[in-house]
Amino acid sequence: MADLQYLAMSFLGGLAIGFGLDFLWSHTAISKYEKHLEALEHYHWGLILLTLVRTSFGSIEISLPFAGIGVTLIITEARQNHPFAFRSTHQIPSTVIGLVLAFLVALAWFT
Repeated sequence: MADLQYLAMSFLGGLAIGFGLDFLWSHTAISKYEKHLEALEHYHWGLILLTLVRTSFGSIEISLPFAGIGVTLIITEARQNHPFAFRSTHQIPSTVIGLVLAFLVALAWFT
């Protein structure tokens, strides 16, 4: 097993990548609205990554960067204009997707 410092750096690297993805998503031409994906929020992708970390990746060394990205995407959701799609035009479908994904995360991590 890798040492603790390496594992911490792997997770922190994932956090940095997550903030980079958030920046690209928020400040470039990558638009979910142009692709008709407005109901998919940052935290949905974060929940998907956290489910994959638990169910698909074989080693902790591979899992930690993806866990860092997932955590960052969930955290950065809170600083948006409509966090978690609250009071947006796509609040209901986004909430349904979020609840399904949260159920899958709970199922993956607690069973």
